[in-house]
Amino acid sequence: MNFKKITWSQISTVLMVIFLAVYLYSARMKSWLIMGLMMIGFFKPDIPKSKPGDKPEPAPAMLVQNTNGKTINLQQQKGKVVFINFWATWCPPCLAELPSINSLYEKVKADTNIVFVMVDVDNNLVKSSQFLKDKGYTFPVYGGDESHVPNSLFGEGIPTTLVVNKQGNVVFRHLNRAEYNDEKFVRYITNLAAQK
Repeated sequence: MNFKKITWSQISTVLMVIFLAVYLYSARMKSWLIMGLMMIGFFKPDIPKSKPGDKPEPAPAMLVQNTNGKTINLQQQKGKVVFINFWATWCPPCLAELPSINSLYEKVKADTNIVFVMVDVDNNLVKSSQFLKDKGYTFPVYGGDESHVPNSLFGEGIPTTLVVNKQGNVVFRHLNRAEYNDEKFVRYITNLAAQK
């Protein structure tokens, strides 16, 4: 019997095919890959620069509730900066950015002028709360039905992140994953909170 010699090229091709198959079918593998790219500097959110004459986008009405019954009405948050993130437990890019959001939350949670509203788009708060607890995340999670959470806030997809300033205007909107514990973003959100 005559056996062919296996080459490094063939081995690397087989490994690449296995990696791609796992990547395509595993949400956890996708989120790990995205988290790795985020850690080395990819996916930094663009801090908006306001220009004279820019018209502010008023935040629409939104009403969400947590598992303890605490309700947040976005219209009643004027005077505070509101960080809003729409996410789901089945979304790999959402899972990839959760560690950076939790890190941001830990850095700014003592500032009473900053409110975090993490909205589970599936509105399954028992499942999402347990998921966050199991992962060791400390930020609060909320949910709301379609009549109280307008599709216009995250209609293009998830994860979607918004920052609403003290005047009730959307000053930051980002679709897709990002690294939110970046020092530039931490300064951005704390500076907004310090403004009168």
